[in-house]
Amino acid sequence: MSRRFEAYIVIAQQEWELNLGSNARNMAVEFSKTKPVLYVNPAIDIKSIFKQIGTDHGRKRLKLALGFGKNTIKISETLWVHTPKTISYSINWLTNVFIYDFLNRRNGKGFFRSLKNAINELNWKTENCIVLNDSQMFTGLFTKKYLQPLLSFYYIRDNLIEHPYFKFHGRRIEPLTIELADAVFANSAYLADYGRNHNQLSLDIGQGCETDMYEANASYKEPADLGAISYPRIGYVGFLTGERLDICLLEQIAKAKKDWQIVLIGPEEMMFQQSGLHSLTNVHFLGSKKPDQLPSYIQHLDVCINPQLVNELTVGNYPRKIDEYLAMGKPTVATDTPAMKMFIPHVELAVGVEAYVGAIENALQPQRVEKKNSAINCAKIHTWETCIKNIFKIQNQLLDEQLYPAIILSQKY
Repeated sequence: MSRRFEAYIVIAQQEWELNLGSNARNMAVEFSKTKPVLYVNPAIDIKSIFKQIGTDHGRKRLKLALGFGKNTIKISETLWVHTPKTISYSINWLTNVFIYDFLNRRNGKGFFRSLKNAINELNWKTENCIVLNDSQMFTGLFTKKYLQPLLSFYYIRDNLIEHPYFKFHGRRIEPLTIELADAVFANSAYLADYGRNHNQLSLDIGQGCETDMYEANASYKEPADLGAISYPRIGYVGFLTGERLDICLLEQIAKAKKDWQIVLIGPEEMMFQQSGLHSLTNVHFLGSKKPDQLPSYIQHLDVCINPQLVNELTVGNYPRKIDEYLAMGKPTVATDTPAMKMFIPHVELAVGVEAYVGAIENALQPQRVEKKNSAINCAKIHTWETCIKNIFKIQNQLLDEQLYPAIILSQKY
């Protein structure tokens, strides 16, 4: 067995085209600096076809799934994106395990058949490719069976089995998928510990952030919609979802401190749209912004917050926005969770409205230069380059084991 390999395959949860700032996308770009990379979009399922058929994007996805169009496109000299030529059964509602497993296997066959064709078109060999599976637990169960790559890694960035979509079947299938992986990587110690319950080689590789676009000492023009809001501005930047954020806490803070302006920047899902926050005069929804606009919004906030719910879904979550806040040198308050401990003393941690109000009041005090610079430096060390280097260490050890099978390297475990 040669330790040389040809390419990386990144099996993603999110479509490349949506550009939602996914970890898999960032890691694929970083991998592509050393080897060719094929980023694989999730397969479209029957339910999604009916939901999206009225949109241009949905019609495009359906055509590609049926084989009309170019399923593999070149993004750069070393990066390609593949949209599978297959339609998956929508099966997560099934409670019959036998029927579910049969159809899930069919879904896996279709997905990996399309992927193998793409690999062949690129003149690669599957046995010379390394797979990074971005928590695609159901499809990923069949990675070795239907693809047979050189190595297969499983990546955990969320406790997804606590999400309603994944919960029922995920609790029994994800452990099997983790067990079959050659190594498991996570973006927090909490999630790495979870992975280690099912695979001894489970490691926290840290979290990356595109901190280069966040320059605390630059002068960004104040956005017009933010400029219309008075001070002090207490802001959150990111997806507004009631599954992860504490709507009740935000309402309590806004009511307790009516002179504070609560600024929420990002797309809303239904729970936020229907919440009482919209009736409060000191709560402002500014909507979605492009990634390159975010530094200007963050710079013109007084305090940044992450009012996260504490539940099984979020307890091990590493919020990327914390690095974005700190990279801009902003005083930051966040919910106290195990994953947030690593940011002490750069972030004020709190639980409950009284603690949050007190922490925000502290954060509104004049900021010491040395504390600001220390926070910026903390964020700047959380890079994708570091994450990938941590993967490389384990990858090379595993390749060495394949090259020299008589050498027992168990001491690293």
